[in-house]
Amino acid sequence: MNNLMNFFKGMAVGVANIIPGVSGGTMAVILHMYDELIEAISTFFKDWKKNLLYLIPIGLGAVVGIVAFSKIVKYLLGNYPMATNFFFIGLIVGSCPLIFNKAKEGGVKKGNIIPFIITFAFIVAISVINPPEENAKIITTLTLNSFITLALTSMIGAVAMIIPGLSGSFILLILGVYTTIITAIADMNVLILVPVAIGVALGILGGSKAIDILIKKYKQGTYMAILGFVVGSIFAIYPGFVFGAEGIVSIIVLLIGAAMAYFLGSNK
Repeated sequence: MNNLMNFFKGMAVGVANIIPGVSGGTMAVILHMYDELIEAISTFFKDWKKNLLYLIPIGLGAVVGIVAFSKIVKYLLGNYPMATNFFFIGLIVGSCPLIFNKAKEGGVKKGNIIPFIITFAFIVAISVINPPEENAKIITTLTLNSFITLALTSMIGAVAMIIPGLSGSFILLILGVYTTIITAIADMNVLILVPVAIGVALGILGGSKAIDILIKKYKQGTYMAILGFVVGSIFAIYPGFVFGAEGIVSIIVLLIGAAMAYFLGSNK
């Protein structure tokens, strides 16, 4: 039963990761699996059998979520961008109380507002950057330079992917390789996906180790920083608002998304 639940949780994380501006890390926090997931990845080789058994269903679920829902999400964003993004904003808003509760465990220290301000300002700043994808060249053949480029950018995107509130997909957009990677996945271009996989693996392992240390040593400050990322990420996906039928639907789905996230976050 636990494996089945972890599979579906992995699916939710996978779907969140394919949406520019939305964070799989935030979804993991909502589903009460973030700390455990980070620890399992960062300490993988200390007890690899136990960690592998925990990570396999989550990993499989994430892959299924990406493959099965990528076209659906693309369709919804293409045809109903405001309502779709408002639903995701609702999920983010609903997750904030859970993250704040984690941040205030043991009492809120004044100094911990600083990491919140820094990460909030950072995510707002990058959200106003116009991602240079329209000028980016899609990489279809592998050379030494393209191998290094894809590996490094994928590593950066993977680190972003595991930080709640920071979208790996959006970072890849800014770095100009999002379309290349999505196209390679759709076309099953294995040569292009090899350096991507290497970069993702290194990014997840290294990033998870760093986050695990921060959570264990500076839990309150780390979660205040995460809260800054999460709150700031609303600016990255806010599509604007138009009054009318679509506007009403958007408000309704925002409330539904917020209620879903709050309910999931309140029930372990």
